[in-house]
Amino acid sequence: MTSQNPNLAFRERTIGDFTIPTLARGDERRSLTLPVSGFIANSISTSRTGKARLDGWKVQVASEVKAARGGRAWNSSTKFAVSIGFAFNAANHGSQPLDVENFLKPVVDALAAGLFCDNATDPRRIAKWNYDDSNFDTLLIHRLPDAPSRDGEGVAICVSASG
Repeated sequence: MTSQNPNLAFRERTIGDFTIPTLARGDERRSLTLPVSGFIANSISTSRTGKARLDGWKVQVASEVKAARGGRAWNSSTKFAVSIGFAFNAANHGSQPLDVENFLKPVVDALAAGLFCDNATDPRRIAKWNYDDSNFDTLLIHRLPDAPSRDGEGVAICVSASG
């Protein structure tokens, strides 16, 4: 499959243990790929434990993105293509059907925080996850096959920035 947008290229990438379809925008050197392993928290937390898991998940994603992005914050006014693959372990989620969109928002919020926070910001100290993600103008969300073990759950993230 090829993109109708000449600035976007569709390709499959292996990111950690995950292989996902991705969209690349412009120069391949302006991209970031990383896997984040762990319990994928739902944006709808109905308990104190659920809220703590959600906060911990966001901190983990933001911290790993910040470490992978390099020495300084990315420019949030740039246009971004974002691809995210989700591999769930059903047992981690009570073996219930999962609506992937309920798990997307925390990852996107944490991704934006990790990309755009200044170097002095410790993701553990972020009180409001309101970093501007309005230039994530192209999103590709993929549900990967379920992870066979609890340790295999996680996401694969690919971010590609325009020139």
